[in-house]
Amino acid sequence: MNRPRLFLLDDEPDFCDDLEAVLGSRYNIDMAHDAEAGLRKIAVISPDVVLLDVEFEGSEVNGVQILERIRALDDPPPVIMLSGRTRVSTVVEAMKLGAFHYVIKPADPPELFNLIERALVAGRSKRQIQAQQGELGRLTGSFICGDDRMFRVLEQADTVAGTTATVLITGESGTGKEMIARRVHEGSNYSSGPFVGINCSAFPADLIESEIFGHSQAAFTGAKSRIGKLELAAGGTFFMDEVGEAPLDLQVKLLRALGEKMFVRLGENVEREVRCRIVAATSRDLTEAINEGTFREDLYYRLNIYRIKLPALRQRPGDVMVLARHFLDQFAAENARAIAGFSPAVEQRILQERWPGNVRELRNFVERAVINCRGGLIGLGDMFGLDPGFDMRADESSDEISGEASGGGGAAESETMSLKEAGDGAKEERERQYCRNRLRAAGGNVSRAAEASGVLRQSFQRKLRDLGVDPDEFKPA
Repeated sequence: MNRPRLFLLDDEPDFCDDLEAVLGSRYNIDMAHDAEAGLRKIAVISPDVVLLDVEFEGSEVNGVQILERIRALDDPPPVIMLSGRTRVSTVVEAMKLGAFHYVIKPADPPELFNLIERALVAGRSKRQIQAQQGELGRLTGSFICGDDRMFRVLEQADTVAGTTATVLITGESGTGKEMIARRVHEGSNYSSGPFVGINCSAFPADLIESEIFGHSQAAFTGAKSRIGKLELAAGGTFFMDEVGEAPLDLQVKLLRALGEKMFVRLGENVEREVRCRIVAATSRDLTEAINEGTFREDLYYRLNIYRIKLPALRQRPGDVMVLARHFLDQFAAENARAIAGFSPAVEQRILQERWPGNVRELRNFVERAVINCRGGLIGLGDMFGLDPGFDMRADESSDEISGEASGGGGAAESETMSLKEAGDGAKEERERQYCRNRLRAAGGNVSRAAEASGVLRQSFQRKLRDLGVDPDEFKPA
């Protein structure tokens, strides 16, 4: 098996020799101490990872300028910056230009080995993506991902985009269902038309019908004629988010719009043609809703022509740090903060968490961390210190959790449980404790607790009811 090839580009020969002695047992090493010579060699031998000095004293170019030239190559390798007394602003500039990471001199061998291995994985993933890109067009547009499960989702979206089929996108709240809907739209024959969306859970039952279908002057006293969103989407895509929350009366009319491609504005008798593609999304289990009598089975079959199921963020670990770094770059730029990255401890914690609110919750945490951060790296306190209720991993030593979970039954009760019952009970208790902690941090405000959890208010309320948690317990006296 060929060993990975590293290239050391540093103006200190002794430092390079020391690094070669440490890294040579695991990697093939090439090196240069002159910028121009190093750049020529990198272009020829195409190393797997480059370790690049930031300062390069006595040279006409510095490490950041060399990085720019490496990144301009046809197939640039990941670059780890080696930083001695460099200012934070220089490191930040390097990270923005595409450096994979940086190491403070003198390099700690375990940290360096870890970073190199991660860079090798990133390089392989990038090449896999590029190979897939030509065939599938998986990474067009603004969708950010790095996990094989999401690549398959994007492939599904691209496959159905070129058809006229109705699409149903399912997945937990915060997984990116609207982004997938936009991808379907952008890759379709409807892309020149508008993308018009509505969240079915955001309107009361007596208003949502008018929002979708529009109304005439005769609809109600003082009404003025208004075009609905379905009509506004003519020639494009109409996206119904959280369609599982649609009232039953509305579902009947949606069924006709899907089946007969016709609809009627409120207060009119004139039939109008549906002239757009329809894409729907839901975080609910619609088969369960059918059994409960809250969703029509015939509408489900009309919507479920082509289904795309989005995995939860915890089920696509390859996306977690890709997204976290993307959000960090975004919010650092928006807030004019010079932040180079996450500390190793934060990265480890990010990868360990389950992120029940999915991408939306991760985004919220990174934005908060950028606001809290006062240095060049985001620390544990910046990202997790202000929210003690976040950790969903059950702490079995916690008196509060163990006391509530036991319910007074103790070992005798557990002996009568099946393994599945015990597992379900533990999961439910973790969710109950999570919701209680969220409500406690939000002072009993359900909307704030739901937003911090990265889920819709209605979904959070439904979970509270299922778990028997009363928000009023957490409101200030």
